[in-house]
Amino acid sequence: MSLSTKPLSGMRQRLPCEFRIEKYVTETLRLCSVQAGFEEYDGPVIEPLALFAAKSGGELAGRQSYCFTDRGGREVILRPEMTPSLARMVAAQGELQLPVRWFSMPLCYRYERPQRGRVREFLQFNLDVLGSESLAAELEVILVLQGIMKSFDAPSSIYRIGWSSRRFMADALARCGVEQSLAGAVFSAVDKRDKMKPDAWAELLLQACGGDSGAAEKVIALVSVEALSDQWLTDLMSGSSAFQEVVEFDELLRGVGVPGAIFSPGVVRGLDYYTGIVFELMDTGGENRRSLCGGGRYDNLAGLFGNKKISGVGFGLGVLTLTLFLETYGLISDTVKEAAAAEVYIAVASFEAVTGAGILAEFLRDKGIRVMTDVSGKKLGKQFSEASRYGIPFVVTVGSGEVKAGVYKMKNLSDGTVFTGSPEEITDRLK
Repeated sequence: MSLSTKPLSGMRQRLPCEFRIEKYVTETLRLCSVQAGFEEYDGPVIEPLALFAAKSGGELAGRQSYCFTDRGGREVILRPEMTPSLARMVAAQGELQLPVRWFSMPLCYRYERPQRGRVREFLQFNLDVLGSESLAAELEVILVLQGIMKSFDAPSSIYRIGWSSRRFMADALARCGVEQSLAGAVFSAVDKRDKMKPDAWAELLLQACGGDSGAAEKVIALVSVEALSDQWLTDLMSGSSAFQEVVEFDELLRGVGVPGAIFSPGVVRGLDYYTGIVFELMDTGGENRRSLCGGGRYDNLAGLFGNKKISGVGFGLGVLTLTLFLETYGLISDTVKEAAAAEVYIAVASFEAVTGAGILAEFLRDKGIRVMTDVSGKKLGKQFSEASRYGIPFVVTVGSGEVKAGVYKMKNLSDGTVFTGSPEEITDRLK
C-alpha cells in the first residue's frame, strides 16, 4: 500500500509561496505589538487536561480538542488556545510587576470539522494586558487591534469591532426573567446566534430559557438592540452598575475615535472565563461575513493556582483567518506574493568554477546581499532561465577565466544591461 501525499485533515503545511505570505502577516502583527509596548512569550504545546477544563469550559476541553493519556498515565491536551497556559505561567512567576503587556504566536489544535478559515492545527496571535482593572486596558487592546487593521490598509467599511459585556449581559438576562441556573445555557445559545438560521436559533434559545417563552422573547429583543440609547434597553437596565460601565466604555471609544467599534449585545463570547467587556472583529465586506477574532476581560486569571487575583484583558486572532480576509479584499500586495528568493543568482559555467563561485557567494553574503548559487550543473542559458523563474533580478556569471582575473559580469535581467567589475564593485553597484 502506497503512502498518501496529503497531510492529515486540517493539519497545516506551507509551501514557500504560502509561507512568504504568512511571514508577512505574522511580522506585521509582531511589529504592531512591539510598537505598543508588548513583549513576546510562548508556552508548552502539551498541557494538563484539567487546566483547560477548568479555565475554558467542558465543550472546548472535551469535544473540540486533542486529548489523550500519555505514557505516564497523565491526561493531557494539545493546547486549543493560549489563555489557560498564560494563567499558569503568570501564577508561577509569583510577584510580577503589574500591569504586564504580553503577546504570543502559538500553534494551537482543535478537533473541529475543517472548512475555509477553520482548521485543526492553526497559528493564533494573542495579546493581553494583565493586572489592570481599568477600562483603559480594554481600550488599549482594541486600539492595538484597530492599529493592526490600519497596518494592512483595511478600510473601516469592510470590518467592525462589535462589543458588549458579560457582566452587563448577566444582569440583563436576569432582568429579562432568565433564571440564574440557566444563564450559562443562554450565553451559549446567544453565542451561536450568527451561526444558525433564525428559526432554529429561536428554538435553541427557547430551550436554553427552560421553555419560558416570555423570557426568550425579551432575550431576542435584547440581542437585537443596536444602540445604548435605545429606550427599551435604558428602561430595562435602570440603576444597573454593569450598564453604567458599558456606557463609560462607549464614551472612551468615542473619545479616542474607533470608527469600527459598535455596541452589540449579542456579542458574548463562548468561553467561560470571560467576565467583563467582550468584543469580536467581524468581516462585514460581504465576501466572507464571519468573526476574525475575539477577546475580552477575564477576572481572577491565576485564581485556580491559589495566587492573588490578577485580572486581564486580551484577544486571540487566527493568522489563517486574517490572511484569508486580506487576500479576499486584495490587501496583500504583489510585492509580498512575488518576493524574490535572492538578490543575485550566480551562474556557474563549469564544474571547475564551483569553488570560485562559492567564494564569491560567501563574499557577497558577508556584505548582507542575498545570493543563490546554481547547484544544477545545467547549461548557462538554463541557469539564466532558472534565475528569471525565481524572480531574481541580477545574474553574475562565474567561469574559470573570471575566477582567475577576479572580474565578473553581472546582467540585469529586467533591462539586459551588463556591468563588469570586481566583487567589491559588484557589491557597491548592488547596494
